[in-house]
Amino acid sequence: MFKKLFSKLVFIIFFLLVVFFSIANSENASIGIWPLNNRIEVPLFFLTIVSITIGVFIGMFLSLYSRINRR
Repeated sequence: MFKKLFSKLVFIIFFLLVVFFSIANSENASIGIWPLNNRIEVPLFFLTIVSITIGVFIGMFLSLYSRINRR
């Protein structure tokens, strides 16, 4: 019971932090790849949240891969 309540509380706090971060960082960032001249502008909070999400997924994949290879 306590674990379920605690996990919901942590999720709500994390969600609020993401919302406040998004509000505070609404400026645009320009992204491009060096040999190409094309650039795309995205909000800074989107770029940051996507980068963190990709990092978490890579970490989860490497952790799973490490656990599978230990057996």
